[in-house]
Amino acid sequence: MMKRTFIAVKIPVSRTTAEIIQDIKSELQDEKIKWVETFNMHITLFFAGETHDEMIKKISSEMEYLLKNEKPFTLKGEGIGLFKNLNNPRVLWLGIEESEYLQHVKKEIDQMMGNFGFAIEDRKFKPHLTLGRMKQINNKAKLKNVLEHYKEVKFQDFFIDNVIYYESRLTSSGPIYKVIKQIALT
Repeated sequence: MMKRTFIAVKIPVSRTTAEIIQDIKSELQDEKIKWVETFNMHITLFFAGETHDEMIKKISSEMEYLLKNEKPFTLKGEGIGLFKNLNNPRVLWLGIEESEYLQHVKKEIDQMMGNFGFAIEDRKFKPHLTLGRMKQINNKAKLKNVLEHYKEVKFQDFFIDNVIYYESRLTSSGPIYKVIKQIALT
């Protein structure tokens, strides 16, 4: 049996951040954007894709061993941006300030997944929270204004005290994430 899986840190969104996200949604309400529910927000550390049940068991137990000495940490949310570009916008995201500790945890997980035979991405890890996936943008000037307005905004500090191995089920109303394994950072 195969399941679509990924490893991530869940991001607890504060009321203030949720309100800012709601303002952004309101400003872009006429555009075709598939918004991510705030309760689903996470930073993907490793996307494994289709994974066999046997492998899922191995990853779960190896993760526990790998992360047993890792400590909770804080990430700073700041600014918003796009993947691709203004002419061809694909993903609207909330930025996460560079974090050596997050990079360290990501590297550990990459090595573990590489040992299991998964391909490691070459591109630089850019931690972010996906706010929405853009289907079609008619008013690029408005999008540009929103980006300018929120470019420097400091959102909140996110306290991260666990790493989660998820199963992702794609449905017509959006993805459903099920926790396979949650590792507490202590």
